[in-house]
Amino acid sequence: MHNIWDIRRALLAGAAVTTIGFAQPAAAQMRVFNVPALDAASGVTALARQADAQILISGNAARGKRTRAVKGQMNIEQALQELLRGTGLIARQTAPAAWSILPARQTARAQLIQTAAAGAIQVAMDPPEQASSQVIAEEASETASQEIVVTASRREERLRDVPAAITAITGETLENQGVTSFRDYASLVPGLSQRDSGAPGFGTVILRGLNTGPQQITNTTAFYIDDAPFSSSGFLGVGGLVKPEPELADIDRIEVLKGPQGTLYGASSLGGLIRIVSKRPEPNDFSGNLRVEATTVSHGNEGFAVRGSVNLPLVQDKLAARVTAYYRRLPGWADNVGTGTNDVNDGDSVGARLAFRWTPTENLAIDLIGIYQDIDSNGLAQQDNVTDTLIPLYGKRQYSQFIDSKTLIRYRLATATVDYDFGPMSLISTLSYAKTKLTFNTDYTEAYGIFLPLFGYPPGTGLVAPGGPGTKKFTAESRLVSERMGRFEFVLGAFYTNEKSAYPIDIDAIDIATGVPISDPLGNFITTLTTSDYEEIAGFGNVTFYITDDLDVTGGLRYARNTEDVLNFNSGLLATNPAGVTNLYTFTDSATTYLGTLRWRPTDNLSTFFRVASGYRPGGPQTNPVLPPGAQTSINPDTVWSYEAGIKGALVPGKVDFSASIYRIDWSDIQLNSLAGGFVLQGNGGDARVDGFELELAAKPNRNLTMGASLGYTNARVTRIDPGPAAYLGAANGDKLPLTPEWTAAAYADQIFALSDGIYGTVGATLRHESDKPSSFPGSALNPNVQIPSITTLDLRAGVRFDGYMVQLRAENIFDSNGFTSVTTGKVVPGQLVATQAILIRPRTFTLSLSTEF
Repeated sequence: MHNIWDIRRALLAGAAVTTIGFAQPAAAQMRVFNVPALDAASGVTALARQADAQILISGNAARGKRTRAVKGQMNIEQALQELLRGTGLIARQTAPAAWSILPARQTARAQLIQTAAAGAIQVAMDPPEQASSQVIAEEASETASQEIVVTASRREERLRDVPAAITAITGETLENQGVTSFRDYASLVPGLSQRDSGAPGFGTVILRGLNTGPQQITNTTAFYIDDAPFSSSGFLGVGGLVKPEPELADIDRIEVLKGPQGTLYGASSLGGLIRIVSKRPEPNDFSGNLRVEATTVSHGNEGFAVRGSVNLPLVQDKLAARVTAYYRRLPGWADNVGTGTNDVNDGDSVGARLAFRWTPTENLAIDLIGIYQDIDSNGLAQQDNVTDTLIPLYGKRQYSQFIDSKTLIRYRLATATVDYDFGPMSLISTLSYAKTKLTFNTDYTEAYGIFLPLFGYPPGTGLVAPGGPGTKKFTAESRLVSERMGRFEFVLGAFYTNEKSAYPIDIDAIDIATGVPISDPLGNFITTLTTSDYEEIAGFGNVTFYITDDLDVTGGLRYARNTEDVLNFNSGLLATNPAGVTNLYTFTDSATTYLGTLRWRPTDNLSTFFRVASGYRPGGPQTNPVLPPGAQTSINPDTVWSYEAGIKGALVPGKVDFSASIYRIDWSDIQLNSLAGGFVLQGNGGDARVDGFELELAAKPNRNLTMGASLGYTNARVTRIDPGPAAYLGAANGDKLPLTPEWTAAAYADQIFALSDGIYGTVGATLRHESDKPSSFPGSALNPNVQIPSITTLDLRAGVRFDGYMVQLRAENIFDSNGFTSVTTGKVVPGQLVATQAILIRPRTFTLSLSTEF
C-alpha cells in the first residue's frame, strides 16, 4: 500500500493547485456559459468564474490537457461534463459548491480530494473491496455517466434538451457491440429499416415508413458525414439505390434525427436524417488504437479485419492530425448455383480517413477531412424462391445467375469547416465535395428473356447489365449560430449545392456458354443513360424565444430554389429508335419548409416538446421514352407534414434515462414510380399517413452494468391513390407501405467485473426483433406482395481487459435465423414465371477480436 505521506508529497511536488472560489453556491441553478476551448487550467478557471463556484485542478492533472468549449444554458454539473468530455478527467463534488478535477484513471486507492476552503489536500483511502469496482468504472466506463451532446439542431445541446426525436449511438457502443454495418445499427434504432439489394451500400434507407417500393429512385432519408451532405438530393440523383455504408471506425457517435428535417437540412429528408460524427483531432495528446479481428460464418467462409487510428499533435495547443486506416475481408454465405461459386457474396472493404484540426487562436478552429473507401462485393446475399413465394427454388441461401453479379462502391469525400467564435455567436462555414459511385453487373436474362425470341436471338443467349448511378456533389453552407441573448437565440444560414449525376445501364446480349458478346445489331438489347445537373440555393433560419428559462418556442423557415437540367439517351432493340434518341429537359421549382416547436423543461432532468415540421423531395422531368397515354410529363415535389409530441428525462438521475414520442406524418402527392415498357415510369399519385410511437431506455444501475432497450411502432399506409397508379402499382386505400415492419424492438446489457488485480471481464448480449412486413402492394401484378416473416436475432459477447488490451469473442445471430430483409419479384409482364428474390441476413457468425489503446 502506498504511504499516505508519500502520496501527499508527490502531489505537492508535482504542481500547484488552481483554486477559484466564490461565495454563491447555487450548484443546481441553470446558467448561461460561454467558455471557449482552452488549456485545462484556463478552461477550469473560466468556468469557475462564470459558475460562481469553487473548482480545483492540480497542475499534474491539467498538464497537456485541453478542455472543450462550453456554451449555452445548463447547470454546473452539466457544464463540467461537457468541459471535460474526452480529456480523461472527471469532476467530483466535494461540497455544495465545490468540485475537484481528477484523472479518470486514477486508482480509488489514492484518490486526492482537494478542499479549497481549508487550503489543504486530503487523501481518501477506499477500502480494498471498493477499489476494484471503482477502477473498472473509471477505466472501462469513463463516459458512461456523461450526458450525450449532439449537434442535430446545428448547435451543441444535450440530447435530452433537443426538442425532437433523436437516437444517438456512441462510438463506445458501436465498438463494444461489434457494429460494422447499416443493419447492425439500424436494428438498434426504432423506426429505421431498409430496402436491401444484397450488397453493402446497395439499397435504400427507410425511416418512419416513408418508402414506396423497388422503383423508388429518390431517397426520403438524408445522410451526412460530419457536416457534409453525403446522399444526393436531386430528383434524378438516384439516391434511392445508394445506402451509404461508410466504415464505422474512429466514430464519436451516430445521430439519427427522426421526422422531416427540411428547415435545417433541406431536400430529401422527409423521414429524417442520419449523421455519422467522427472523432476530432486533439492537439495535446498523442494517442491511438488498433483492432484486429477474425470472423467465421456458418454455411459460409471466413473473413478478417485490421484497422487503426492515431492522433498526432503537430503544434502544441494549435494543430493536430488524426489518421484512420482499415482493411476488411468480408465473408460470404450465399451460393450461385448458376456459376458454381460458393460463398459468392464475399468481398473487400478498404479505406482511410485523414483529419486535421487547426486552432490558430482561441476563437478560430479549422477542420479539414478527407475520406476514401472502396467496397467490392463478388456477388449477392440472395436466395431464389419459387415465384411469388418464400419456398427455396434451389435451397437455402442459393440463387442462380450466369454471372456472379459483382457490386463496386466508391466513396470519396473532402470537407473543410471554419468555425469562428465571436463570443455571443459563431460563424460556421463548410465546403464539401462528395463523389459516390455504385457499379453493379446484373443478370437480366430471366426478366427480359421473354423478349429474346421476338427479336430473333439464338437459344443460349443471356442478358447482362453493367451500370449504376454516380454522383459528384459540391456543397457550400454558412450559418450564424448565436448563444442565448436575453430571451432569444437563433440559427441563420445560406446553402448551395450542385450535383452532377449519371446513371448508365447497358443490357447487352452474350452467349452464355462462351461469354462472347453477340454481334450487332442484336448485341445492344437496350442502352439508357440519364445525366442530371441539379442546383439548389437556399436560405434558412430558426429563432428561439424563451418565455421563461424553462419554457420556449422555436419557429423555423427555409426557402429553396432548385433547377435540374437532364439529358436522357436510349438506344437498342427495346428502344423506340434502335439507333438512339436523345432528349433534353429543364425543370425549375421552389419549396418552402417550416418548423415550429414548443419545449417545456419542468426540471433539469425532464424535457417535453411538441414539434410541427415539413419537408419535401424535389420534382423533375419524366424520362420514360415509351409513355403510356395520360402519363405525366413533369413530376411535382412530394411533401410531408409531421406532428410529434415527446418527453425525455431521467427516471433516476445518473442511472435511468428515457425518451418517448408519438407522431403522425401526412405524406402528400407522393412520387409513385412503376415500370412501363421496361423503363421506370415516374408520377405523382397519392397520399399516405404514418402514425407511430417510439420508446427508448438507457440504464446504469451501477458503474459496471449498462442496459438499454427500444421499442417502435410504425403504421404506414396509403390514404389516397389515383386510378392510374392504383392500376399499375396494385395499391388501394388502406394498403401498408412496403418494407416497413409495424414493430421493431431491441435490448442490450453489458456487465463488467473484476477477475483479478488489473484484469477485468465483460459479458453482454443484444436482442433484436422486427415484425413481419409487406414486400410490395397487395395488388401488384409485376411485384406481387409476399409477407416477409419477422426476424429475431440474439448476439452474445464476452471479453477480457488487461494492460490496455481487450480480447473479445462475439457470437452473432446465435440461433442462425435465415431472415429476409427484402423480397422482390422482378417481372416485366404480368404472369411471368421468374424467381422471387429474397435478400438474406448474415447467418450465425463468430468473431474474435483483439484491440488496444495507447
